[in-house]
Amino acid sequence: MKIKIKLIIVAAIMLIVTVAVFSVFLSIQLETTAQTMFQSYLAGISKEQAISIEDYVADTAARFDTVAALPAIGKFTSGSYSSGSAEFNAASAELDALMNEKDGPLVGAVVYTDNGDVVLARGLNSTVTKADGICNTAADDRSAVIFSAEGLKNYQLSVKAKVNNYNLGLVFQNKGISQIVQQSKGLVFLVDPLGNIATTGQTYGGNYNSNSATSQFSPYKDLVASASAEPARFTSDDGTMIAYATAGESGWKAVVYQEANKYKGYSNSASSAVTGIAVAMLVVCLIAAIVLIIIVTKPFYKIQETLLKISRGDHEARVEIMSHNEYGDIARVFNDIVDNIIVSESRYRTIIEMSDNIIFEWNLQTKEVNFSNNFNKKFSYRAPSEHFADSFLIKCKVHPEDADRYTSDLQKLEKGENFKHNEYRIKNIYGDYIWVLIRTSSILDSEGKPIKIVGVIVDIDRAKKSENILTARASYDSLTNVYNRETIEVAINNEIELIAARKSEFAILFVDIDDFKFFNDQYSHATGDQVLRFTATTIKNAVDDKGMVGRYGGDEFIVCIKEADANDPAAIAEQILNTLKDGFDSDSGDHLSVNVSIGISVIRDNTKRVEEIIGQADDAMYKIKKSGKSNFGFLET
Repeated sequence: MKIKIKLIIVAAIMLIVTVAVFSVFLSIQLETTAQTMFQSYLAGISKEQAISIEDYVADTAARFDTVAALPAIGKFTSGSYSSGSAEFNAASAELDALMNEKDGPLVGAVVYTDNGDVVLARGLNSTVTKADGICNTAADDRSAVIFSAEGLKNYQLSVKAKVNNYNLGLVFQNKGISQIVQQSKGLVFLVDPLGNIATTGQTYGGNYNSNSATSQFSPYKDLVASASAEPARFTSDDGTMIAYATAGESGWKAVVYQEANKYKGYSNSASSAVTGIAVAMLVVCLIAAIVLIIIVTKPFYKIQETLLKISRGDHEARVEIMSHNEYGDIARVFNDIVDNIIVSESRYRTIIEMSDNIIFEWNLQTKEVNFSNNFNKKFSYRAPSEHFADSFLIKCKVHPEDADRYTSDLQKLEKGENFKHNEYRIKNIYGDYIWVLIRTSSILDSEGKPIKIVGVIVDIDRAKKSENILTARASYDSLTNVYNRETIEVAINNEIELIAARKSEFAILFVDIDDFKFFNDQYSHATGDQVLRFTATTIKNAVDDKGMVGRYGGDEFIVCIKEADANDPAAIAEQILNTLKDGFDSDSGDHLSVNVSIGISVIRDNTKRVEEIIGQADDAMYKIKKSGKSNFGFLET
């Protein structure tokens, strides 16, 4: 997946999560705020209604005082009138007139003793014998409370107080209370000081649970009763939100209630609007993020395109520097790196092409083998493909003596082992077998398995030939630097075989140092070694390119003179004798002269063996020893 797509997906996820979290958080906050505001709204209503109740109750109490101040009422309460008298009947008629006034507030009156016995009753049930049948006598004086009696369709307000010698109780219409409740459109119910509940059209006596009709308000009783501050706000167990306020000193309470889903409707509407806005913002932000990501990643894609062009061989491709910001800096650094890489690669290729070493790479996964360009200068093979089966590693012509171990090593290489015997003879472009050294290194994966082989083929032919020369030098005597016994015998045997081809003869000189033990005993063994080296050098200089010289053992030397008919063996022997007699200065400071006895045998056919020929020369040498030494002589064959 492209990094641009990944960034867009990440940005989308982050934006969606952020908007979702924000929406949920804001919805919760909106719901909390809506609940608080709705409670405040209900509390405000309850406070307003409490003020209205307080005013109305105060007005009702004032009406009570007005009625109580009437002369007729004063006569009644003072006991001045007796029942049935003309004055009593006139006072009763005056009360009846008050209660019969059109739209008048007074609907009932009672004068009674402290025991509740009725002295006078008008309106409502005028036949009652006890005062609580026409007014609520349990209330405090001048305290307006709800009164409901049998036969009343709606509740009324009752006010009583001690007047003169009797108690006066008046009942007023509930129009004011009903209006207060109706103003709230059914959201308010009222509670008087005695716990009676007033709604729009009826009253429920006693307390909240006095009858079945109060059941809808009873869950709120404890909440209202336990409140410590006003206006108080609650949410009941059934989800109803409640607020109430007390109407001053009257003891009345205005209770406002409403279902919780009312405020939730407001919050849900607001949440929907917020969600819509959030979705719109999400879309806008996502579009902006996509555009920004495209702008931000565009330079990287240009770098990628440039890399692809370079990998396909366009080494002139570079990233276009479009700005002077960080992207421009990256582009400049990238171009510098590419320049350095190309220069380094060019330098590397130049070094490889100038070198005899051939670099190859074998990819074990793709089965492809690549060789450096200088391969063609050394070998003539042209692979039809880069596949391993067509590669030079398989098709090269290996010397028969090296073929088996080369094949074995190549098979092990694929298993991660390096070439064990890494020197082989391989036919070059000129058709000659040359010595090469193959070194390899395995590149392993994370599990330790080889995935690639990198190797170098080094031309060691010249070094190998030098080594062969050094090996040949092992045939020489280390002290005198002439052929050892085995080598000189092989050389003599070669000369025997070549006699017929050359149609010439050769001579063997057997040289023995006279009294060699004297040098070791008289001087030292080191001096004796010097004598041997001086003798060998003298013989080599005398023979020069006319033949070969070898140390046969101890103080004995063998000389093979080629084409003895042209190269006089006697002259050579005489030169050796004379030079040795001239002597040399030893390391001890003494000038030493060396005498030798030389036996010469001339060979004219190839019928004799090496041992026989050397033996003849040895016999000739012993004849000289017996005849006085320090001379040479022939043994004719």
